[in-house]
Amino acid sequence: MDHEALKAADAPPAPPPARWGAIRRVLEPRGAEIRQAARLLVSVLLSDLLARAVHLHEPVWSVITSVIVTQSRITQTLTTGRDQIVGTLVGAGAGLFAILLVQTGMLPGWLAFWLVLTPLALLAAARPNLRFAAVTLMIVLLFPISGDPFLRPLDRIVSILIGVVTSLVVTMFVLHDAARGDVLTASGRLIADIADLLDRALRGELDHDAIETIDEACRTHLQEIYGAVAETRVEGLRALRRRPDPLLDVLPGLLRRLRGSAVFAARAATEAGELPTVDAALDTERRALARVLSQLSRRCARAARGRRRIAREDAASVLAVLHPPGAYWSPPMQFTLGMLHEDLERAVQAVWSDGTAPPYAEENKSGGQAPC
Repeated sequence: MDHEALKAADAPPAPPPARWGAIRRVLEPRGAEIRQAARLLVSVLLSDLLARAVHLHEPVWSVITSVIVTQSRITQTLTTGRDQIVGTLVGAGAGLFAILLVQTGMLPGWLAFWLVLTPLALLAAARPNLRFAAVTLMIVLLFPISGDPFLRPLDRIVSILIGVVTSLVVTMFVLHDAARGDVLTASGRLIADIADLLDRALRGELDHDAIETIDEACRTHLQEIYGAVAETRVEGLRALRRRPDPLLDVLPGLLRRLRGSAVFAARAATEAGELPTVDAALDTERRALARVLSQLSRRCARAARGRRRIAREDAASVLAVLHPPGAYWSPPMQFTLGMLHEDLERAVQAVWSDGTAPPYAEENKSGGQAPC
């Protein structure tokens, strides 16, 4: 009993909750990198175990392939894996042809190698996705092993295929990032940039060059949104079940339209004489837009952390501060602000209803194409 008490006394004290909180705050921003490192390690381990289980002569090629193919995004892994498989088959075919030339005594080894490498280099220059063909050729010819020379390419093809398949499975099912959260996070950033654009434009602080700079950042966020939406369609078991996500179907198109309307309004506001001379009207519009866009951005950020829905009737209270532009505004600004209000109302109602409020369920066709 005394011995156990002494051991308990000598044990290091458990980290206090504050220390755990500090550790979490340090690691949380690097969560994506940590998950990718874990996926890579699991992929390497599994590919090595599988290659050894089927008694391949050189399991190292499975490991190397896993390192190459395992990416942070499933779509990237699929693309790299496809390129690796196609390149492997083309390179293996070229390698078998070179081995045939050497075995029949038609050409020496070095000449056969350069004879088949030259067209593969030209092919890789014209089709970069076939760049792995030359790599496979070098693996087949430049790293000799004992045994039948025609079995060498087959052994290495199997090794590479094991690495590709393992990488695909691990990327899809092991600690994969929640792409839906990425869509909503990027949407929140885009909306925040739109809010900043409109606020500064209505204050008269922007010229055309500054608007283009902010619009470039908005376009980048849109590209991130479309990329993350594509990721949601292939991640995990959802790709097999094909479960619809109404919000993700409509959100990219709605935000693309909102961005276009905001840029249009900002450009119109930079024209001389287009802003109202009555400060109260200008301040009211600027505060109303800032309030709605701020709430929309925060709603996207909250939705990125969970699937809890907000009641649809809450959207009406958010939009209540928007009013049609009155006679204080010039006709061009009345038109642009009216269009902006309409697109903003659609985005708010879609986000608050999780994409199920009509007519947004029918508008998903507008979200299917990436922005130019």
